[in-house]
Amino acid sequence: MNSRIKALIKKEFIQFFRDRALVMLVIYIFLEIAICGFALFMDVNNLPTAVYDLDKSPQSRALIEKFSSTENFNIKYLIQNYNEIDDLLDRGKASVAIVIPKDFSVNILEGRTAKVQLLADGSNSNTATLAIAYANKIIRMFSRNIELERMGLTENNAALLPTVNNLITSWYEPGLNFTHFNMVSMVAIAAMFTGVLLAAGAVVREKEVGTLEQLMVTPIKSYELILAKILPMGIVKMAGLAVGVLIAVFLFDVPIRGSLILFFSLSTLLFFAAMGLGVFIATISKNMQQALLLCFFILFPIMFLSGTMVPISSMPKVLQWLSYLSPLRHYLDIIVGIFLKGVGLRILWPQVVALGAIGLTIFILSSIKFQKRMG
Repeated sequence: MNSRIKALIKKEFIQFFRDRALVMLVIYIFLEIAICGFALFMDVNNLPTAVYDLDKSPQSRALIEKFSSTENFNIKYLIQNYNEIDDLLDRGKASVAIVIPKDFSVNILEGRTAKVQLLADGSNSNTATLAIAYANKIIRMFSRNIELERMGLTENNAALLPTVNNLITSWYEPGLNFTHFNMVSMVAIAAMFTGVLLAAGAVVREKEVGTLEQLMVTPIKSYELILAKILPMGIVKMAGLAVGVLIAVFLFDVPIRGSLILFFSLSTLLFFAAMGLGVFIATISKNMQQALLLCFFILFPIMFLSGTMVPISSMPKVLQWLSYLSPLRHYLDIIVGIFLKGVGLRILWPQVVALGAIGLTIFILSSIKFQKRMG
């Protein structure tokens, strides 16, 4: 490494740590991993629930007790009028309402089908779907207990009844812990965002203060300037990535089943692509505000096409094909494979090749654009 590049790298580190806004942005992006880990859950607990019990019988009270004994439903309102349900759902005070009709216990005692009405706030379809699934499970168990009582059986000898058992095995994640996938997804997103934002910010900052024009008249070559911009930011991003991994592993018990050395090595491919994209954005931006706007304008489609929010298989065919252009898609496959599956290059080589090809293409295009700007 020649003295010019060393001097430029030193300058980049000094300028980076002087820019408090950029430093705080990096810290925030990786601390956001912890925030999202605590806030984003697929499970739904403590749903505010209203109950309208028209039967007021031991059977109806037993059903209500079944709901209140779970962590999914929080019986907050015992109402006396059907119109109150509309008001509670409209105001968002209740997410679920359970209506038990007058003939509930009579139908049970006489061996007829007893009905229960469940009203769920469908404005949040995910919450409503899970609430309905939880409620159906509770009602099925309640109905099963009634059948056992009618047949004179207890839970201990219920195995005498003919049943069909599902033998379900979940590979890699036996507990189906969504937090683990959520955390590795957030680490991947944070790595992509910081790579683009820091590279764009480093170049645009030079343009704003006028030092880029001064560098153009020096003997410094364009590739030397690009290297000097990328290497310090790469070190900063690696440090931030290490912090993100520590948060995921020690705060949220994310397992590391593969090689950490392989993970950090392959992460350089993502940084290569991200920083190339950041440099390209900087060359077409006049100031920091414009660069940040363009960054988020480009980054959000990349994130949505990566499979972090919605499974790629659920997307329309056109978007599925476009997702192959997202470097984050291939990096997410890599990080999930290493952390949650424990696989290595023998399995991940297609993603590695794709990520490297995308990164090389972006970097070449950004270098050409930057050289034209320098010229």
